[in-house]
Amino acid sequence: MASVSLDTINPKVLKCEYAVRGEIVTLAQALQEELKSKPGSHSFDEILYCNIGNPQSLGQQPITFFREVLALCDHPSILDKSQTRSLFSADAIKRARQILDQIPGRATGAYSHSQGIKGLRDTIAAGIEARDGFPADPNDIFLTDGASPAVHLMMQLLIRSEKDGILCPIPQYPLYSASIALRGGTLVPYYLDEAAGWGLEVSELKKQWADAKSKGITPRALVVINPGNPTGQVLAENNQREIVDFCKKEGSRSSCG
Repeated sequence: MASVSLDTINPKVLKCEYAVRGEIVTLAQALQEELKSKPGSHSFDEILYCNIGNPQSLGQQPITFFREVLALCDHPSILDKSQTRSLFSADAIKRARQILDQIPGRATGAYSHSQGIKGLRDTIAAGIEARDGFPADPNDIFLTDGASPAVHLMMQLLIRSEKDGILCPIPQYPLYSASIALRGGTLVPYYLDEAAGWGLEVSELKKQWADAKSKGITPRALVVINPGNPTGQVLAENNQREIVDFCKKEGSRSSCG
C-alpha cells in the first residue's frame, strides 16, 4: 500500500484554506519552539495567539456554573458526599441532578440518541418557546458538540456537487469556506458593508444570488453570522426580518424551478 502524501490525499482537502490555523500560526509555533530551545534568540520572549477567539488561553476565567454542572454530571457519585454543598453552588447541584435524571443510566459516558438526549431537547424546546413565543418541536432539534460539527453536518447534507453554492458573508470565519471546499461545493460570497458598521444589505444578497444563478450555480443555503465573526456587529430585528423574507421568497422560487 502506497504511503499517504499530498499527492495521494483527497484533492478537496488541499483546497481547504483555514487561515485561523494557516501559515502565520505555523510560523508562530516554530518561533515558540525556538524560544524554548534557544532562550534569548529573538528580541521577544513570548508569543500571544490572537488568530482565534480563545480567551481562556489568555487568562479569562470560565463561567463557574457550567464547570460545576459538568463536573457533577461526569462524576455523579460526589453529589451524595457531605462536602459537596460546601464546594458547589446549590444551583449547580440542582441542575446536575435534573440533567442526570434525563440521561439513560445517569451516565454521561453512554451513547445517546443521535439527535441528543430527548429530555434535554424537550427543555431546549420549552426555552425557545418561552423566549420567542413560537412553538418549538424537540424532534426538530439536533444537539452537537460545538458549532463546527453542526456546520460540517449541514454542508454534508446540502452540497451535492460543485454546482451547489452556499452564500457566506465576507469577512467570515474561515470554517465555512473550508467546509464548503471539503464537500466540493462553491462559495458564493456576499459582502458586508463596512461603512454601515458591517451591516448586511439584502440588495447585496439579491445581487450575489442572481450572479450565482447566471453561472449555473444553485444556492442551497445562506449563512448569516450574528453576532458577526470577526466583525462583531449585531443585526437589527428589522434587518433579520428582511433576511428571512428574502430566504422565503427565493426558497419558494427555487423549489418551483
